[in-house]
This record gives sequence, structure tokens and C-alpha cells, in this order.
Amino acid sequence: MNMFDAQVDAVRAAITTAGFPKVEIVVAETGWPYRGDAGEEGATVENTQAYNDGLVAHLHSLVGTPMAAGKSVDTYIFALYDEDMKPDPTSECSFSLFRLNLTPTYDADITKSSSNAAGPVSQVN
Repeated sequence: MNMFDAQVDAVRAAITTAGFPKVEIVVAETGWPYRGDAGEEGATVENTQAYNDGLVAHLHSLVGTPMAAGKSVDTYIFALYDEDMKPDPTSECSFSLFRLNLTPTYDADITKSSSNAAGPVSQVN
């Protein structure tokens, strides 16, 4: 139903085919840029909030993926701070949750909890 699940299940299918069906999957980095250069219209604060809010809600729902129903995946949201020194396009350097002075870059409510969750299902990287 969404690209996140499709990508996780693609990795799950490959690992299972390779003979390791019990290997746990951890998403080490996912996010959406909050600003970009000309031509990068999708890199907006609104899209970033929608992506992170949807991701956290999906993980906390414990719906899982089609191949692993009812199971959440430990997921780390990228990134805590911008990577200002990267020589890449603006969108590649603009994933931060916080500015260097510790104020939020945008209103990212990533602290939502679920009463049926045993612990955190999303982290900040």
C-alpha cells in the first residue's frame, strides 16, 4: 500500500531467498527533505511533515508490511541536523529535525506513542 512497505518487503524477500528468513530488518535511514533548489518542488516543509507523520503513524499502528503483518520495523529518521558541508543539491543537505541552536527546523511530532506498543518503534538518527 506504500513505498516504505514495498521496499522493506523487497529486502525481506531477497534475504529470505538467500536463505536467511529470520534476519531482522532495521531501516537505518529514511526521511524527506524540507527544502530544495529550483526544480525540486517536492522538497517542502509540508511534504516533510506529511512523510514523517505518516511514517510514525504507520510504524506505531503495528500493521506491519504485507510479508510481515503485525510486526513493526525499527526505523531511524534521517537526520538530526543538516549536512551543510555536503557539495550536493540543497535537498540532499536539508533533512534536519533541529537547527544547530536546538530549535526545531519544523514541527515534527515524532513523539507520538501507541498504547499497545512495547517500546519505541521509531528513532531519530
